[in-house]
Amino acid sequence: MITLTNRLSMVADLVRDGHPLADIGTDHAYLPVFLLEEGRIPRAAACDVREGPLQNAASTVDAEEVSDRVELLLCSGFEHPRLRDYTDFVMAGMGGNLMVDLMAAAPFLKAEGIHLVLQPQSHAEDVRDFLYGNGFSILRETATRDNGRGYIAIEAAYTGEIREATLSDCYLGKLPESDAPERFDHFRDVLRRLTARHDALLAYPESREECELLEPVIRDVQAILDQES
Repeated sequence: MITLTNRLSMVADLVRDGHPLADIGTDHAYLPVFLLEEGRIPRAAACDVREGPLQNAASTVDAEEVSDRVELLLCSGFEHPRLRDYTDFVMAGMGGNLMVDLMAAAPFLKAEGIHLVLQPQSHAEDVRDFLYGNGFSILRETATRDNGRGYIAIEAAYTGEIREATLSDCYLGKLPESDAPERFDHFRDVLRRLTARHDALLAYPESREECELLEPVIRDVQAILDQES
């Protein structure tokens, strides 16, 4: 049986049950194999752009004796035609900007029934901005810590509703609604990053407009941190 790290356990908790799942950037295929062993999904695709990780995934699949329910796909992002047979997708452990690029290159994702679980390692605000602007609704977010580092995950579904998101929407998302105490760790990191950028821009009069955009976001993040007890 597969045992997941805190980070992958967080991701697994957001996967909906009963649907075939494609894991984009699978590495060792621990997540889809775990979900199969738990009886939560009927079958899976383990996808990676490199041969090495896909060989790691094959080793996991063979060792756990689930090869009859897992297809291994060598591809970049969502480009493999077999992925059109899936409605549920996970992307975990990659940068938010890469996630956005991969989703933007896969217009078939913008269809009724598509469900995403995304665990960006950075730039979660860009992921949310893409989701809001492309007809996806964010359902839940959560946070955890693993080996001393904080992580967040986003659950989203395609609804066709395009939302004009504010900068605060993009930096906060649904994470303030989570009951995970680790959300405060994430927002402390966000506050440090935004404050550093704001303070650096103050030296340049031509950047005053960007400073003014950042100031309400900084206040919103600080208000969330003020709720920590």
